[in-house]
Amino acid sequence: MSGGEGERALSDTEAMFAYTHALTRGGGRLTTSFTVHGTFSPERVERAVRRWLGRLPLLSLRIAGTDGGLCFRQGPPTGAHRLGTAPAGTDEELAGERLWRLRSGPGPAGTTRFHLTLHPAICDGYSVGRLVRPLLDALFDTPGPDAADRAAQALPPGTDELTYEGGGGCVCGMCGKAASPGRAPAALPYGGDRGEEREDGQVAGGAGGHGGGRRSDGVTLALTAYESRRLREWCGAGRVTVSGFLTTVLAEALARETGRPEVTVASAMSLRRRYAERTLIAEPGCVLGLVRARLDAGAAGDALGRARANAAVLCAAGRAWRPERRAHAGIRHAVERETRARGPEVRVVDAGSVDTALGPHAARITGLCTVTARGEGRPGSSLYLSTFKGALTVALSSRGLGESWAARAERELSEAVLLRPVFARL
Repeated sequence: MSGGEGERALSDTEAMFAYTHALTRGGGRLTTSFTVHGTFSPERVERAVRRWLGRLPLLSLRIAGTDGGLCFRQGPPTGAHRLGTAPAGTDEELAGERLWRLRSGPGPAGTTRFHLTLHPAICDGYSVGRLVRPLLDALFDTPGPDAADRAAQALPPGTDELTYEGGGGCVCGMCGKAASPGRAPAALPYGGDRGEEREDGQVAGGAGGHGGGRRSDGVTLALTAYESRRLREWCGAGRVTVSGFLTTVLAEALARETGRPEVTVASAMSLRRRYAERTLIAEPGCVLGLVRARLDAGAAGDALGRARANAAVLCAAGRAWRPERRAHAGIRHAVERETRARGPEVRVVDAGSVDTALGPHAARITGLCTVTARGEGRPGSSLYLSTFKGALTVALSSRGLGESWAARAERELSEAVLLRPVFARL
């Protein structure tokens, strides 16, 4: 760690997200909600939270300003736990020094509901599960390192000090090069010819097969495992990922909503395997590359063809991306320019499956969903994709796009993930 014991300068990526969070009043923060089977006394939850804090040095950090920019300093945990599951997003959570907030309270019929909000400089979409699991370990008395061991745990190094390995395999997560072309799916209305029993005992399928819906702060679509599998199969046969397909759907919808021929897409890439010293990088934290590209929203061709073309653009941008290692003053100025930009932007995070990160606790929880806050500044939407127990959740948050955008986004994303018109023509 640089800057003295218990102190390290924020890396380029960490500083970018920290400045964005501060300048946009909460932009980029992640809120993960999940329900745990079982009821727990307030005393047990509080005890679990104390053990959780002891097991995660990351939660004892605070962000401080120095002459050179921003640095992490270790100290008392910079967050709060409150009983009661009131919605996240209060002014207190927007304060730059608050790096986490946890709310917990009774859920439906013998369950407990948790809402965990994390500052984007200490967590990205790919490591959310790595912060949730120690909380569940503590709640269910799973052995693990406690506060007495925390002093011996070094924080991961800043990625600015590591050796980036570029030019390797595709890391864009959009183009589907790792997927086998396979055969086209059978000609069935997507999810419409059979029902599927949900975990709550209800049967899902057809037009009513997805949960979630539109709220004041965005859109959430929760597919069943069957619907998710069919969507992946269809996209795989078209040589594009689900993320690549939905990115094009949303970018084109946003272009129509704003009357612009192009939309900027910022795609998040996990860089944990892109450094020569990858074994030094712990799973929790913010180890992310944000790759921007402008997509032509008026291109001809079918939906999958347009998605493949856009994915190729994003893939090329991902291959060309390199860490900038800028001074923090330059990062802040770049963030200020970005927040003043008026062209619409879609930000996409495909976090993949969280089952592995949760380990044995995956069977104990339901309703896991993560949403990225947009905050203030440049108009646009953040699309967050995650898979839990084989079921895909699509979460969209927006800012500065007017009241009609949420309705359009919900309609066009719903039509895309259910694929009724596409499968009918196969």
